[in-house]
Amino acid sequence: MLIAGIIAEYNPFHNGHLYQLQTIRKTLAPDLVVAVLSGDFTQRGEPAIVSKWERTRMALEGGIDLVIELPYIFSVARADVFARGAVSVLDNLGVNRLIFGSENGRIEPFMRTLSLIDSNRRIYEQTLMQSLNKGISYPNAHAAAYRRLAQSCPEELVDLTQPNNSLGFHYIRAIRERKSRMIPMTICRKESDHRELILSGEGTIASARSIRASLLDEKENGHLRTKMPLHVYHVLMQKKKSQQLADWEAFFPFLKYRLLVSTASQLSKIYEMEEGIENRLLAAIRAADHFHTFISAMKTKRYTWARLQRLSVHVLTNTMKKAARTPADAGDAPYLRLLGMNRAGQAYLSHIRKQLQIPLVAKIRKVRDPLLDMDIKAALLYDYVTKTGGTGIRSETGHPPIRYDEENRQFSE
Repeated sequence: MLIAGIIAEYNPFHNGHLYQLQTIRKTLAPDLVVAVLSGDFTQRGEPAIVSKWERTRMALEGGIDLVIELPYIFSVARADVFARGAVSVLDNLGVNRLIFGSENGRIEPFMRTLSLIDSNRRIYEQTLMQSLNKGISYPNAHAAAYRRLAQSCPEELVDLTQPNNSLGFHYIRAIRERKSRMIPMTICRKESDHRELILSGEGTIASARSIRASLLDEKENGHLRTKMPLHVYHVLMQKKKSQQLADWEAFFPFLKYRLLVSTASQLSKIYEMEEGIENRLLAAIRAADHFHTFISAMKTKRYTWARLQRLSVHVLTNTMKKAARTPADAGDAPYLRLLGMNRAGQAYLSHIRKQLQIPLVAKIRKVRDPLLDMDIKAALLYDYVTKTGGTGIRSETGHPPIRYDEENRQFSE
């Protein structure tokens, strides 16, 4: 069987994602397409604009067959940790093709770049550490170490300063580190730039970032309807009308409270709280009335916006170094949390269930795992702040996987 895998946030699902999925169907004709989906908080440390359950429905109606949650510890992490965790999920599911979007669009430069870095590991790591010691952020230090090696290579390499190229590189590296038989493939991003901030009327594809900004703006943007499938647009408009779209400002009062009642010593135990940054957090929070002004006051060359947002999520969820560091560094998902499936997805799970090396979790009340506890805690926090949970703890621990009947376009749980 040819099982295609996608690593996604679908925050929200838009025409670019639909284009990727249609291209996969057309070029590979896979038996199944699996998406490993970030939970309620994303890789850049942001609350997803709608819950993982809403985004699962969007994905299933958009053509995904099976949706598995990426555990919180990998979902809210820097690129290499995010990639290792996501690849481990797909590998455990028997996925044999990993497809990702990139600015480059050709897999050969990625493979060449990985081989160059692997064959010059000592020089690469030495340059990386030198940059980090100068106060340069991890992404920029990684790019600087790579540029030093690239100077001596006459062949085409991939530009790792581009965000999707960089993430794709980490996927390929994770595949090689796991000695997985998964084959990576890439599709060129179409029309929009990942960093695009303003939603324009040109074309039918826009960045998820510009779509979120437009959704959170009080003014209606007439271009939104053209940038996503109609089923997604209707859900988002309904959420906007009921004020259930999430952003950091909704969570900021809870973050401020957590920081104001904490000491530097207590904060130092939080995952990814390093180099005494807890003191800067405590100094900055007193004068901050908004999340944006708080992060702006904290941002430096070493501490990127994304890193500070991830750290803020860990403060909110009280994720401790002692519990998080070892599993994050290991990069192995200990379970497969099922979020949703159509008939093909359900049939595939029945086919491979006895072959799985880690538990398939459909009812979380029956499973105990420290990483799953982190997932639940993050989801309960998200539900409480966004008021999407309704019934409190039952919203997460009692939520069954979503089933989608694509023939009749109906959902059931």
